[in-house]
Amino acid sequence: MTDISKVISISTLIFLSLFCFQSGIFLISGHKLKHNARRTLILIEFFTGFLLLFDALAYFYRGNTSETGWYMVRLCNFFVFICNFSIPFFFCFYVCEFIQQSRLNFSLVLNSKSSSEDKTPIQLFIVLFFCIIGIILTVITQFTDFFYYFDASNVYHRNTFYPLSVALGLLTALITLTLLMQNRKKIQKNVFISLFIYFIFPLIGIVLILTVYSFPWINISFGICALHLFYSSIKLMELEFYSGERASSILNPVYKTKNTTVETQKRVVRNRFWQTFSVSLGGILLVLVIVSIKGIPLSEKTLAIGEPYSENDSSESVCVTFGRNAEKHWVDEGDPDRTGAQYDGIIFNNMRSTIITDWKFSISVPEDCSVDPGPWNGTFALSEGTLNVNKPHEGDKENIHGEGFYTITPLKTLGFGCIMYTPHNYDPLSQKIVFTYSSVLKPLTNVIFDVFLSLLFVIFIISTTIMLFEGKLIRIEEENRKLENTVKERTKELEAEKNRSEGLLLNILPKEIAKELTAHPSSTIAKEYPNVTVLFTDIVGFTKVSGEMRAKEVVTMLNKMFSMFDERANREGIEKIKTIGDAYMAATGLTQERANDGARKMVRFAKGILDDVRYFNATSPIKLQIRLGINSGPLVAGVIGKTKFIYDIWGDTVNMASRMESTGIPMRIHVTEATRAQTSNIFQYSETAEIDVKGKGMMKTYFL
Repeated sequence: MTDISKVISISTLIFLSLFCFQSGIFLISGHKLKHNARRTLILIEFFTGFLLLFDALAYFYRGNTSETGWYMVRLCNFFVFICNFSIPFFFCFYVCEFIQQSRLNFSLVLNSKSSSEDKTPIQLFIVLFFCIIGIILTVITQFTDFFYYFDASNVYHRNTFYPLSVALGLLTALITLTLLMQNRKKIQKNVFISLFIYFIFPLIGIVLILTVYSFPWINISFGICALHLFYSSIKLMELEFYSGERASSILNPVYKTKNTTVETQKRVVRNRFWQTFSVSLGGILLVLVIVSIKGIPLSEKTLAIGEPYSENDSSESVCVTFGRNAEKHWVDEGDPDRTGAQYDGIIFNNMRSTIITDWKFSISVPEDCSVDPGPWNGTFALSEGTLNVNKPHEGDKENIHGEGFYTITPLKTLGFGCIMYTPHNYDPLSQKIVFTYSSVLKPLTNVIFDVFLSLLFVIFIISTTIMLFEGKLIRIEEENRKLENTVKERTKELEAEKNRSEGLLLNILPKEIAKELTAHPSSTIAKEYPNVTVLFTDIVGFTKVSGEMRAKEVVTMLNKMFSMFDERANREGIEKIKTIGDAYMAATGLTQERANDGARKMVRFAKGILDDVRYFNATSPIKLQIRLGINSGPLVAGVIGKTKFIYDIWGDTVNMASRMESTGIPMRIHVTEATRAQTSNIFQYSETAEIDVKGKGMMKTYFL
């Protein structure tokens, strides 16, 4: 890391840290943390603030070899990792509170039974599990350099399993993201967008941290997201969305409970499992692919070779030889006690998946030896009886082939050498060699890793296919359920329309006639009945009364009176035939049974009509009187017409009932001998009254 990038990193981290602390203090002000409805957001702000602060201090003390620097670098990096694994849990908890629309207690993570009863999402416990695993591995790292290590200069370096820490963080983020997506309908749209944006910057930071080193991408992204949560919470007024004191501020819509089968509910649970599994596996594959392309940096290793090899030993990961060229040696003309020779060194990389990216070599030499200018493939220096050879780096004059030329790829070799003058008896094969190298693991060059990656990819394809298939089935069932509901609604509407139509038909026709006409709409309906009782009523002096009233008043008067007659007819089982002007016609006994009680029912109905007229007169400024005539006997009934059809009755019985009405006395019931004979045992009639009936002559009639 250059000085400029270090200053930028520290400044950015401290700036964001102060803002996070300020946001947390603002949210907690005036409230006890235990009872604060914004408690989880406060913890996110404070933990993010500490994460940024510790990371800034780690950068500040990086390379400081003092005792203070030694402790600060280790403590700060330790707490950076702890905060990195704590924040995802608090954010997942925060999302769960929005889903549950209530402030949750942290104690629920210790009581899984009560949590399941409260329908706390299982993803919260999965995220907690991965976070705890990450914290445990961070603690182990302090003793084993599992995630990272520090070199002699007190500089932080990633170690072999550093990508695992990134993968754990990515898994928690992806699991929380799937939780948010699965419950998006339970969260208000603008709140959902606010929470969704929280994932964007960390995911970008994870990709950058794996590909571009020397800048704290992930931690800075956490800081930006924490500030985004704070400002969006104020804008959306989500801080009190679950507060008991401001329950009215809950803006989330209430969704209707869906009637789903048990099998559908199980399928939804399975689909959500496969969603979480597929997204998590996709995240792991993303990390593995990035790591495979970039490589995994391995910690620096040092080989102390007491008995140098004369040739390559393929059983060793790295083998180094250094010896005098048997053909290229001579006596030093300036010093006969020394021999000049070409010394050849070879580095054998016997590892199949690891590139040696940096190396240095040292071997003991006599004090009175020297190196001629012009060594190759290395920077050579003599120091206190030791020949030190370093890999050429950018800027070295020996770096004539480019820095990449001096890296040693898997199963390859690199030669280096120089002209050196030493005493005659100097034998490099009897000297101790110290070889130190740094390497990068390239997993894609390893067959086992390729098989493992392919297996994960196949599982990912299978899980994604299952997820899509289950999702498709759920959508099909949802569409079927909607279709069934639509059919049911349409069926209800048709049933209601049918009932309305039947009701209208029954208002026109008797029930039996209506059924027959519905079943056989084109047939002629006409029936003979042996004993039907017919009633006629007529308003006395209607022409004079109506002439003194407006048309609307006349219709209103008739409607009021005839409505009372209709209601009584429905109650007493009388069939209304029709109204003609001020006349009301009804019948009963429309059955094939000769001995029916139609006459008794009709006389009782007629007496009720008189009561209705009296009630009308008591409640209306208009006073009316009616005549009533009743007759019993055989007749013919049927339906006339195809459009605006009407049910009617014909016969002498009908005509005689009409004559009884026209020859009757106002507010008296006038009946024929046939009707009196069927009802004399129930009702009392007057003495016989003989009247002249047109077409019949003198007839005996009676008044009730």
